[in-house]
Amino acid sequence: MTHEERLKGSQASDASMSRAELVDAWRERRRARRTQSDDGAAGSSGPDGFALRRWRRAGVFGADAVQRVERLLSDLVGTTPGEGEEPDWALGTLRQCLDGDPVAQLPSAVRVLLEHRTVDETATAMTVIHACGLPWLTPHGQVRLEHLLGSGPDLLPRGGRPSTFEDGSGAFALQYALRHNELTALPRLVQDRVLPWVPLGTVDDLIDAGAVTRDDLPWERRSDPWERSYLRARLAPELVNRQTAEAIGWQQYLLRVRFLDGQDTESEEGELHDLLQRAAEGDTSVLKQLEYTLPRTLVLRLRHIKDGALTGNWEPDILADRGLWRLMSALWEPKAAVQPRRSAFHALAALRHAYDCICAGDLKRARAQVNRFLDDEDGDPLQYAEALNMSAYLALLDEDLNTALIALTRVAATQQAAEPNLALLKLRQATPRNDRPHPSNPYLELGLPNQSAVWKQRYRDLRREFVDDREEAARLNRAMRRIQQAEQQEDWSDFFVLPLDATVFQFPDDPPVTLVPPVEPMPRQTASYSSDDAETVRRRAVADLLPTLLNAPRRPDHQHRTTS
Repeated sequence: MTHEERLKGSQASDASMSRAELVDAWRERRRARRTQSDDGAAGSSGPDGFALRRWRRAGVFGADAVQRVERLLSDLVGTTPGEGEEPDWALGTLRQCLDGDPVAQLPSAVRVLLEHRTVDETATAMTVIHACGLPWLTPHGQVRLEHLLGSGPDLLPRGGRPSTFEDGSGAFALQYALRHNELTALPRLVQDRVLPWVPLGTVDDLIDAGAVTRDDLPWERRSDPWERSYLRARLAPELVNRQTAEAIGWQQYLLRVRFLDGQDTESEEGELHDLLQRAAEGDTSVLKQLEYTLPRTLVLRLRHIKDGALTGNWEPDILADRGLWRLMSALWEPKAAVQPRRSAFHALAALRHAYDCICAGDLKRARAQVNRFLDDEDGDPLQYAEALNMSAYLALLDEDLNTALIALTRVAATQQAAEPNLALLKLRQATPRNDRPHPSNPYLELGLPNQSAVWKQRYRDLRREFVDDREEAARLNRAMRRIQQAEQQEDWSDFFVLPLDATVFQFPDDPPVTLVPPVEPMPRQTASYSSDDAETVRRRAVADLLPTLLNAPRRPDHQHRTTS
């Protein structure tokens, strides 16, 4: 039954009742209304009917809406403005409404105050306005606010979206693009507007989508020093230095820097820097695994290194990388005397090859290599001195003492370490041939440097290797006895010192810089498409569109607008 039907029924019933009965019925209904009113007052302290009628002048309808608006106005009056001076008339209007005299100018006063408040305050106020259904919104504002708050259409026609003039910070366009995965379609103007204020995670979203690149220089738009460094690391890692990487905690960059500086990287076995270090130490067994780890361009370079070992020919940039020399030497086995003039690597390889041949007892190849080295006097003087010393030792083994003395005289002029060898030759020259001891250095016969501390283990290993070779066993035993006698007498003066300086024969400890991959961009450190970041953008959009949202309240019939 409708209200009209109930009213007509009541009127028909009243017409058939006497006056006394009508009075009693009226009193009964009044008591019922009072009881209902008292029950409502006990459960809520809401405004009475008179106050509700007055609030309608400000476009606020219903007790719940009035209560929420009053709380909103109290918060606005009681908080400090975010920026600038607030008009006294606006604050006065809010206080007048709170004092029980709502006026139609309330929406305009609220808008003016919100223009001086923070983004969060503005977004909260607009949420209340929307939730209360206040007729303060423009037609476009109604649709846009519902869209932003999630209760309206998900898609908006282009004509229904704010213009670039209305969307001053680009927040609305950005939130729309985030919602519909259209970041790549953001105009350049919008990108320029959002980069200074948007959350860092959203900047990462733009970078991952390809909407922002290093050409956009996003780090120049940020005020926070950490964020500027982070964005450079993400987009232009070559602009980052060690200090910056330490500040932002970029461990991968720091690991690479420590490796290039020759420091211990403490890499786990099988990781890139562990494999590079082992390769630099001459471990050829890791090369296959290294190919699976390096980028394509460096895999090709590694193959060039291996291919060059077939002939001993490498490209100049490979030869210039001193960190590759151990690996190249491990891969290359010279078939003939090495030409020292070809490069610094070949000079060191020639010197080591001559020494290895002496230790292996291959004196013919040793002489050929030493002679090739002595043909070039313009090389490293320390290496040339070692080559002269080796030539003197080879001459000593042939009892060609005059040739040995000539070579050692040249060496002793610059190398004090050669003087014991020179004294040994002079003493030997003055000793009858039959009284001279064996000319060889027994340590070298074992394949070790002079006075090596590990000679006993080396002797045992060689004896097991040549257990069936009597001639070789006799040679090893002779060397063992000579060393034992020298240790007992603590006199090694009968042994020709070779090398004079072992460091001259050593490969550099440099890292293989040409095999180290270029620094890669820093991985993303923020959460992808964070809901908190999206909320920040949404609230900013609500605040930015404030001038296009609020209007004077419509009349209660919702057909006409009042002027503020």
